Amino acid sequence: MEVIMIVAVVNIKGGVGKTTTAIALATLAARKGHEVVVLDADEQSSASLWAWNAEQNGKPLPFSVESANIATLRRLKPDDPRLVIIDTPPTGKITDEATSVSDFVIVPTSPNSIDLQQTSAVADNLEEVGKQYAVLIVRAEPHTIALKSAQEYFREKDSSVFDAVIPKRADLGNVYGQPFGSNLYGYEDVYKELEEATN
Repeated sequence: MEVIMIVAVVNIKGGVGKTTTAIALATLAARKGHEVVVLDADEQSSASLWAWNAEQNGKPLPFSVESANIATLRRLKPDDPRLVIIDTPPTGKITDEATSVSDFVIVPTSPNSIDLQQTSAVADNLEEVGKQYAVLIVRAEPHTIALKSAQEYFREKDSSVFDAVIPKRADLGNVYGQPFGSNLYGYEDVYKELEEATN
């Protein structure tokens, strides 16, 4: 990534793949030789537990995962030499702070209607404050009405959306607690779009 930046992964809906997205993109950045850190701002500590489990299994992640609070986020500097990816809780002041300090916000969502409505509220808020963002559709079954409807929904709202879609795969859930292998499940395309959007 040519531009060093802060990326927040945000959604008021829980269980939409925020941590998986943060870890996958950090993995890709590290493989490209960038210094990267995932800041775990979620009290559930999913990213920190992922890193700890990987270390316990003798296969540490290729980047650091650090716990973060509001003070940690406020101390981030624009000239930080790392790519910083913030994994956030669904709501709260720390999520607001992560959004505020970030250069770009990724909003993961599954294509089901409840998730779409809540994701839409997040997108509307980001547009109101003028924050650069894109919705990422995850856990999608290709060529289904649900996926087409979700894409059409965001098109009609003129929301910013990644072209890349992360498919619903049972084995993606098994990656938790270990480094990604050669299969990044489509996150390579997300990373490429992120580079293009921010350069």
